[in-house]
Amino acid sequence: MRCLSLFLQNGFVKLEILIDYTSRKLYKLTQPIHIMIVRTYEELRFFVEMFKNGNCDLLIIESLGGYGKSSLVEEVMQDIRYLKILAHVTPMQLFILSYKFKNLPIVVDDVDCLLYNEQTVSLLKMLAETRETKEIAWFTTHKLLAEQEIPQKFETKSRIIVLTNDFHTVTKKIAALRDRGFYIVFKPTNEELLRKISEIKESYENGLTSKEKQEVYSLIEKYSKFCDISLRTLVKGLMLYKECNNGKHLNWREKLLKEMNISPKLILVDELMTNYKEDKERIPIWEQKYSKRSFYDYKLKVMQKCSEF
Repeated sequence: MRCLSLFLQNGFVKLEILIDYTSRKLYKLTQPIHIMIVRTYEELRFFVEMFKNGNCDLLIIESLGGYGKSSLVEEVMQDIRYLKILAHVTPMQLFILSYKFKNLPIVVDDVDCLLYNEQTVSLLKMLAETRETKEIAWFTTHKLLAEQEIPQKFETKSRIIVLTNDFHTVTKKIAALRDRGFYIVFKPTNEELLRKISEIKESYENGLTSKEKQEVYSLIEKYSKFCDISLRTLVKGLMLYKECNNGKHLNWREKLLKEMNISPKLILVDELMTNYKEDKERIPIWEQKYSKRSFYDYKLKVMQKCSEF
């Protein structure tokens, strides 16, 4: 299945259509869902702390991978007991864990795979009920519950955080989850990501000095206007820096820029525009590798990116 959505600027879904490629049917989800766009780590922390403090029963956080949502949740929740569930858990394991850790907060991380299992979705719906005390049931003839002295039905006051990379691609069966609590899409700006990368770079221990870490950060900062970055960009950069300078004398900058998927032509144009005042000085250097016509194409791209940044 695939889910297609159209959004209004105020954060409401105007139309959502689910396509079932097996049966070739279209399902129209007509219930408007409010989506809160969060742009800063400070605001994201606010909602996680609200959950921790017992003022939120269900919190769904969606973002691209590498933005550090899992790390932020772990940091905020570190001084209390809670249950963390990863994508490989089976429905029965989820039921058993929910009983053994009943009344504790639950963090469901990397949830995308879990939501394709109908039984898991049913359990998540029970846990996501907005009333304080929820009734969780799993009626089965399997002997495992009896062996572990697990009842087939119990009550719990557990609250739940759902962390996902893409909440819209899962089946329509979980659509009801989205309006039971706070549904947040975390979309930090490039400036916010750079601020966070600068903040955490010293905490990453791999034997590099502060000066060396700053070198890596400066390169990421300079070329971030040409690509999408995440906190993982820093980690990869620090790894490449250390390996390339480990007696191998390799060009870590070149390798990191390649990892960031930045065109060498964009890099060259950017350097020429930085180091030379006029095109008549830039073009002869450019023509050593590329055609004169392509210079103006890439110059325009650089200027557009710089204005956006």
